[in-house]
Amino acid sequence: MNTKPAIYLLLLFAFFALSCQSTPKTTFTMPDENSSIPLDAGALGYIFIDVKNSRPILEYINFSGMNDKQFQPILDVTQFAAAALYLPLSPRRYQLAAWGNYPSSRAKMALGASKDWEKIRSPISGDWYWYSEQQKLSIAINQKQAFVLAVRGNSPADALLNISTDNISTDPFSAAPGVKAPDGFGAFSKGSVLACWFDNPGPLINQKLQTMGIPFEFPAQRFLISLFPVDEKQQKEQHYEAHLRIQVASEAHARALATVFNFARGFISPQGNADDTAVLASILFAKAPVLNGKNLNITTAPLSGKELSLLFRIFSL
Repeated sequence: MNTKPAIYLLLLFAFFALSCQSTPKTTFTMPDENSSIPLDAGALGYIFIDVKNSRPILEYINFSGMNDKQFQPILDVTQFAAAALYLPLSPRRYQLAAWGNYPSSRAKMALGASKDWEKIRSPISGDWYWYSEQQKLSIAINQKQAFVLAVRGNSPADALLNISTDNISTDPFSAAPGVKAPDGFGAFSKGSVLACWFDNPGPLINQKLQTMGIPFEFPAQRFLISLFPVDEKQQKEQHYEAHLRIQVASEAHARALATVFNFARGFISPQGNADDTAVLASILFAKAPVLNGKNLNITTAPLSGKELSLLFRIFSL
């Protein structure tokens, strides 16, 4: 994967880290169905991150090729972030809205001084953003917010898939009214440090599970995840409890899926070596799902940040 966009972000946010004198005082909460989220519709999934309180998880998740040292400066200056994640065949990679305390004037000067970045006025917001044709990356920034859009077209994989971005907008700002969270997401994610939902995730999850040798089919219309810290004094590192919700078309579908789920648990052991397959099986199949209307709810045992990162690897984060 091309890591140059990550390096550009690293340099920009490292500049932020050296320049910031204080941290934001605003307290962010997970969105609910009444929130207006500044991201575009049509993504595979949407993820919301309380950055300060989810660091042990984020340090194991590979965002667009960034390694730990590259990712650290970004975490240091961001308090809350929301991201839209797109399917591999989409001309978009991801869209990001981040809240922090940024020296926007200096950052704009740095972008403006580079020949790799073109200054463009957004037809959506009327504000300016910077776009790198070479890196297929757009950045907009003010004192409290940063917006990023990454599109495809600069990697060998994109060429093989014949993905064209000729007619795609490079505008990192979202059209009003943005995205609304699904019903129940606010209550489901309240108090969590990281929460997300994925629309029509079945085909992608099934493909990943089959690759890992797990013979299970997800007919899910929507998949929700919320992570909550667990206070365990005996543990050397922070652990989290994951709440999973699988939404299907009807209560009858939910009952049938619960039956299949429990049948699969009899053949899939969550014990064994701590490889990807075993850890993922322990997340999905260690406990029986609880039926709630057309939802199946699963609560995992306490998991480390490294173990939880395997859950998000399904969606190629």
